Amino acid sequence: MDDVVVSALLHHGKAFSVPKCRGSRFDQEAGSHPDGDSDERSDDSSDMDRSLMDSGGAAPGLPLNFLRALAADSGADDPPARMAAEQARSMEEGLERRELLEALLRGPYGDSAPLWLLEAAIDSDLARKPPQSDPPYGPPMDLALLALSHPSCTPQLRHESLGRCTAVQLGRLGSAQASDVLAGAVAEALRERSPHQRRMTVDLLDTPTDAQLVLRQHRLHSTVITTAVDLLPSYPLVDEEDGEDTSTWLERQEAAEQAWRTMWKQVLTAHPEHHRLLVDWSDDKDAGHVIREHLLGTIPWDVEPELLEEIAQEDLASFPISVLTTRMCRMRRDGATQQEVREHFANDLAELTPQQYKRIDQLLANDEYGLHYGCRAAISRTARAADSRWRYILNPDQARQYGEPRTWRASADQLASLAQKFAGHAAVALELWEPDPKSPVRSARDLRWVHDLLQHLPVVTPQVKEKVRLICREAKRGLAGRRDYGGYGPDSDAQQARELLDVIERMTAEPFPAPGPARAASLGKPDQVTVRGLAGAPDAVLDDYLRRHQGDDALVEKALLSFAFHAYRRDLSFADVLKRHSDPQSALLDLTRNLRRRLGGGPRLREAWVDAVLSLPTDDPELIRALPAWTALKARGPRGQAAHPAVTSVVRTALGDDAEAWQRFATSPASYAGHTAWLRLGDLLDAAANGTPWPTPPHK
Repeated sequence: MDDVVVSALLHHGKAFSVPKCRGSRFDQEAGSHPDGDSDERSDDSSDMDRSLMDSGGAAPGLPLNFLRALAADSGADDPPARMAAEQARSMEEGLERRELLEALLRGPYGDSAPLWLLEAAIDSDLARKPPQSDPPYGPPMDLALLALSHPSCTPQLRHESLGRCTAVQLGRLGSAQASDVLAGAVAEALRERSPHQRRMTVDLLDTPTDAQLVLRQHRLHSTVITTAVDLLPSYPLVDEEDGEDTSTWLERQEAAEQAWRTMWKQVLTAHPEHHRLLVDWSDDKDAGHVIREHLLGTIPWDVEPELLEEIAQEDLASFPISVLTTRMCRMRRDGATQQEVREHFANDLAELTPQQYKRIDQLLANDEYGLHYGCRAAISRTARAADSRWRYILNPDQARQYGEPRTWRASADQLASLAQKFAGHAAVALELWEPDPKSPVRSARDLRWVHDLLQHLPVVTPQVKEKVRLICREAKRGLAGRRDYGGYGPDSDAQQARELLDVIERMTAEPFPAPGPARAASLGKPDQVTVRGLAGAPDAVLDDYLRRHQGDDALVEKALLSFAFHAYRRDLSFADVLKRHSDPQSALLDLTRNLRRRLGGGPRLREAWVDAVLSLPTDDPELIRALPAWTALKARGPRGQAAHPAVTSVVRTALGDDAEAWQRFATSPASYAGHTAWLRLGDLLDAAANGTPWPTPPHK
């Protein structure tokens, strides 16, 4: 082929191939004989074959990565763009072809593209299959999304292409990156597939509808998500089967309702950016209360602060209605007629909606069940809220994922403010608490709201404390008679209830600190708190506790001993605690001399105590002599020294140059573990120096 012709073809962007001419100079340069029989192929020929395979079978004139870059900076009529288009058209399906198609649609053909290019891009994505490991989620549809959003894409091509999509692919194409035109087409395609809304069943969690599958894709266009939620399964109403008893039907109905709640949880978890849209959409729908409960209680950390505040305030606004219900029902229970009750609370009833008024009236009229329920409405609502939808707001540290704390969009100050508002409403309910033999205090839910009230109420009055003590007394009775067969583990409800009761009793046994961690981790009375209890307290809690009980030397000594269990504290040191004692040196010496009786335990506790003592700036010989001998001798000095200089100094001073004393000391009965591990260093040094019998270990 003439070089001029080749040049012209390149100039006009024409695809070409070199003819296989027998005896041509091309064959000769490739190492072939003029008669066509080749002894061997050159390395260049092998490289060309590999290039052909890499490029999908079409002979490339240029490397594809270079061609993509060249085409991206070209106009639609420029030769590089046309060369790249012809190359893409002739290639087999694969990653490199997809990349080239995308480069063309984003570059030279971004404003106007030929039909074949759009079809090729769409077909490339539609042919891809979702991974077997996660069928509800498919591979990206970026190329088809680009083509279907393209100005040159016709409505017919868009409609036909969307008709070929799976539900998962529809969801991918309905992303936030889709054009408004494409999003509208996706929404219409989804409506065509689901002309009739179904009622929720348990099976639809495992075999979801198209709308459910679309909503499992993240970051959807607002048009698509609005259409999809309209088509979601509605509130379930399970039909009774022939011969089915009521309890069985009720179980099936509750299971379907739980499945419906789970479906909405999945939707809200997948679309945090659309929470506001979903709340507004659900204002007049059955799903409204479920959506708000999930945002408040299931995933509150993902809710934008303004919306979380709004939903929380709406929920709190309903608490006074339950208080009114309790007061009215108790007045009716105590002998008043319904009319007398209505007249007494006429002003309050005037502020209710017709539905709320009707609900209270039904309770007043039902002497057998309604009155009992209504008499406990305030307590029940508060307890249920603290146990479910308010639990994470009241206890943000309990919101964890894989053991790590969740990151909240709301600030700590906002959460604390909401918690205090909840506690204020809970305090009103607390005033209405009364013992009820039909509803004993015996579960974690019965006590959790009391704990949260004490934790967050700004001012805990004596009246509140007294009421709480009455609840604790009833809880002891209820838990004493409770039997949890097969449920005695640390996570059992009975165990949680007992732990809550213990914390509540400790909280009411001492002066209340300011609301916050110190109050939540209340340690109880100083004369009742244990060394282990102090060891488990966070730094801020322990510091606050010691400050509030300033002057209590016995408490300071317990706190010092707690360092043996919790050696490292970032914000509170052993020396800081020691300073709070009225006679720090005497106290430390007494604790060390009587360590076996005051602390006890094994080698690690002794090591922690010795390390704490040796970390002090003082090197009092009497204090060093009081340390457990073996542990003191094994202690390392600062900066990696093999032995602590304060210990070696005491030993050298006691034994001097007496070789026999050193020999006797080397055979002392001091040990790593066992009762001889408690032998004091000073006692052994005296025996070695004086040649007297070895001392007996200190008493427990």
